[in-house]
Amino acid sequence: MRILFLLSLLLIGLTACQRQAPAPPDTGILPTDFQVFYELFHRDSSYQMEHIRFPLEGLPDYADSLTIASGQYAWEAEDWVMHKRQLADDPEFQRVVTMFGDFVVRERFVHKERPLMTERRFEKVQDEWYLIYYAGLNTYHHTGDHQ
Repeated sequence: MRILFLLSLLLIGLTACQRQAPAPPDTGILPTDFQVFYELFHRDSSYQMEHIRFPLEGLPDYADSLTIASGQYAWEAEDWVMHKRQLADDPEFQRVVTMFGDFVVRERFVHKERPLMTERRFEKVQDEWYLIYYAGLNTYHHTGDHQ
């Protein structure tokens, strides 16, 4: 079972690497238009729904190894629960944001004491930001680098 879990994590890691923009990561200041989008995204449910590309690729909370290995999970609009800023304000989590080029932002919330993490990816398309990936709270294999 442990081997299946580790293989699943390896598969996710390889898949994630293939889908990232080729530009090197920039962990500097996020663009102003993204910051404005981010605040509105968490305040306005209609705006949030309009700025998500459904079916949304990702993983449910506490995904099992079969779901992870399949790579086929997608969030649907009718099942979506509005995202708010709970984790951003939770002192038990550290927010790690990485910018890839000018058009992709990856945001991770990593638990400070347990191997738990959630991830979202946003992409700028025609001057609008969209949520393009969401992995709910899941365990991960600690490698010492959450970025």
